[in-house]
Amino acid sequence: MKIKKHLKRFLFLLVFVFLALPFLVALWFCHIGGDIVCFGGVAEVSGSVWGPCNYTGAVEIIDGPPVNWGRGGFVCVAAGRAGGKTYAVFIREAWAGYPTGDPFKSGAERDLCFCAKIWIVPCIFIVKPLVLIAHSGIFVVDVEEGVGYLSIGYWITPFELNHSHFIFGGNGVYLVDGLAAKVGAKREIGGPLLKGCAYRVKVKLEPEKLTISQPLYNATTRAVRVG
Repeated sequence: MKIKKHLKRFLFLLVFVFLALPFLVALWFCHIGGDIVCFGGVAEVSGSVWGPCNYTGAVEIIDGPPVNWGRGGFVCVAAGRAGGKTYAVFIREAWAGYPTGDPFKSGAERDLCFCAKIWIVPCIFIVKPLVLIAHSGIFVVDVEEGVGYLSIGYWITPFELNHSHFIFGGNGVYLVDGLAAKVGAKREIGGPLLKGCAYRVKVKLEPEKLTISQPLYNATTRAVRVG
């Protein structure tokens, strides 16, 4: 009689663990982390488009989100002055994998998160095709303060971005409206894209190795702030 009673408890505990496992996995593997700040939506912005920049030093992000970076390092595409400060815009390739489409953490962690969200834990044992998707990390650095704002441009490759896409306005750097809908931050893998938001991080930069150009022309257009 006692054996049956213990067996029932064991089976109940086993079922409970099986049902709770997806939630536990999702909490652990889906959460991205990082300090997210939101600047607001698309608005009419006036400012200057600065020319291309050159940076020969290292870029080190401190306490940033676990991005799955692609080949190469950060490339400076624009740098200029806004609101009495110097800002530099860096671009880097970020790799996402099927089926989540998010460039965070390792492939195994993304798969576990995906399986937890669709409630099919055994799917982690299914061999998935190797499909890599290239996104862009857009990193705006406040050079004097040593603070950076990192956002992800989904379905935007680094080759699609150059200095003409960024406006240095009164209080920061803005991205033109045509790309704004695809850029932002996420709190969890597979979660909604928070448009007009970025991860606020500390950054180590070598200002003496940064060469900025000059303002090329003034512009007034709809844009979203990225840093």
